[in-house]
Amino acid sequence: MNKGMFFRIFVCIVSLGYCLYSYLNVQNEITELRIRIPALMSEVRRIQEENTHYQYEIETFVNPENLMNLAMAKEFSHMKFPICSEVITMRQTDPLELQQENRNVPLKKQPSITFATGGSP
Repeated sequence: MNKGMFFRIFVCIVSLGYCLYSYLNVQNEITELRIRIPALMSEVRRIQEENTHYQYEIETFVNPENLMNLAMAKEFSHMKFPICSEVITMRQTDPLELQQENRNVPLKKQPSITFATGGSP
């Protein structure tokens, strides 16, 4: 056998080894991710339970009975509900109408600013 044949066999063996190594590396990464999944699932479950708890606290605080009890408390006795005549409202314009008004602005034909270039526009 000649040297070229040995070189080809050596290249094939090295490339096969590299392919096997990369395959094992990918399998190890997949296994590592599969090991981390249960820990992440328990973390998600804990966060969902915490969100449920906070939602319950918000609903109990916003409960009308609780708000009336807070309104009767002496800490909040200085606060009052405004009468309709004391409330000031402002009308908000429609953005589409405002956009149409801006389109109808006539354009100037002559520039209002002249530059010192020595020529006339």
